[in-house]
Amino acid sequence: MNGLSQQEERLFEAFIVLTLARKVLQNDLIAVEKSFFKLKEPYLQLIHSSIGIISKELFEIKKQLHTQSMKIEFGPNDGTFSEFYCYYRGYVKTSRFLNANLRNKVQERLSHFFISNSKLS
Repeated sequence: MNGLSQQEERLFEAFIVLTLARKVLQNDLIAVEKSFFKLKEPYLQLIHSSIGIISKELFEIKKQLHTQSMKIEFGPNDGTFSEFYCYYRGYVKTSRFLNANLRNKVQERLSHFFISNSKLS
């Protein structure tokens, strides 16, 4: 038995993916700042803007998680799988995600942010 409703499952997954996406962008921001691009400002603006959007979404998700008395923790990562714990209504759900699938979901989400932030589209 799963125990989580579809909405709670979506919150659980969105929290994980957005947290990882923000972490990726923060690491990329450091790399771009140290890079030798001739025109690095547009990249920095795009990354800052995307981090801001992700942070706002995470804020809303955290409010919803708090309202539903849910807490999510990141567990161990063995290189192939990542483990996450969801505490809800007195229960603990342990989920393991294949890192390749997480990477693809994060990449898809970041592509969405970059395309929606683009002034060209």
